[in-house]
Amino acid sequence: MKLTQVLNRQHIGFMFKKHWLVQGKRVPIDTGVEDYLKAKGIPVEDALEFVSEKPKPHGRVNVVGYYEQPLPLDENHPEYKEKPCYTLKSTNVLLEGISQAQVLTKTIIAENKLPPKIEELAEIAAPKAIHENVKKAILSANIFDCEQKKLPKIKDPERPAYNFRRILGITDRRRNEILTNRLLQLIEKSSDTEVTQTKYVLNNVKSQATFDKDDELFQFHEVSNILVTSNRPVKHDTEKNIPFVEIPNLYPIKHTVTLSQEHFYNESSKYPIKTSVAMKHPHTTWLHFNNTEVSNIYETPVTPMQILGRSLTHAFGVATSYAKQLYGEDVKDLPEPVHINCIETDGQRFHFGVLELNTLNVDGNEGTKNVWYCKNDMKMYDSSCYLSGIPVLENYNPEVYGYINAFYNC
Repeated sequence: MKLTQVLNRQHIGFMFKKHWLVQGKRVPIDTGVEDYLKAKGIPVEDALEFVSEKPKPHGRVNVVGYYEQPLPLDENHPEYKEKPCYTLKSTNVLLEGISQAQVLTKTIIAENKLPPKIEELAEIAAPKAIHENVKKAILSANIFDCEQKKLPKIKDPERPAYNFRRILGITDRRRNEILTNRLLQLIEKSSDTEVTQTKYVLNNVKSQATFDKDDELFQFHEVSNILVTSNRPVKHDTEKNIPFVEIPNLYPIKHTVTLSQEHFYNESSKYPIKTSVAMKHPHTTWLHFNNTEVSNIYETPVTPMQILGRSLTHAFGVATSYAKQLYGEDVKDLPEPVHINCIETDGQRFHFGVLELNTLNVDGNEGTKNVWYCKNDMKMYDSSCYLSGIPVLENYNPEVYGYINAFYNC
């Protein structure tokens, strides 16, 4: 069909093509500004020459879009060290779980035991309206949220080659973020103003802890999904005359198993809050266990003991970075213990722990040790789903909220 002006008016696609051809042949109009500037003695420079790579007396212009190329990872890199550093990241777990975490951090464990103050606060009954809002938060995180993303593939061990239909839904990261933030919001609304005004709530903050053990260098890279800080250090009156789980012997396994060796690292520890901030002291750190993100290096399923070990190493990493900010990088036995609360959850099960950091001298198993008080595997509910088109929450456990509230108000 012949391209005419009448056809262009009737077909918008033809009109745009014709317009593109006309606009592409436009010639810049000489406005006479260049001659006017030269007559006034103002120098005029070509724009392409101005932004070129050639050195200029007025300095090179940093054009938006340019960026420095990363340095090659070789022996000339400024962070290259000949001595390897055993590194544990927030998305990895230890092979032996809680036992290996005990050896690495030189920690003894008080199982199913939390400090008395937390136990007392957890026994205080919350109003019925609070628990109704907690139930709504659980349903919002698991059912009512409108995120629709591809969930992990379903695998049948008896039919490994069969491809199931892909399911769209709410990811585990999204569920945990909604649930924990809403729980914390409910606790802040129900707590006294004097308590909430002395705390900050930070999301997704990173900390780095570097320490030596048996002439080997270790580094923990931790991410607190929620970090509650306060204007004063948290203190707990802990019990000493209780049975502790002593540090085990991992022989024939070495405590560095499954830890990656890095040669490019910074030896200093990093606490995410500056010393000039009034509410810098760590109070409670929340850790999410996202099954799609946390894994073994051997691609095997994460075991419950490895999840518990992740809580201990996370609390130790945050507390160590804070202690080194207070007392310096070379501190060993701390002048005063550093306490930090830790809550780990996968959106359904909650693990509560309190770390008493007494020393950073983690060589061997003798001398001063750190203490980990914990109450693990508390289920908030059994299931949250639709039954016959009706949203249903089965077997809600109100004790879990009691412990979360106690951790915030202790």
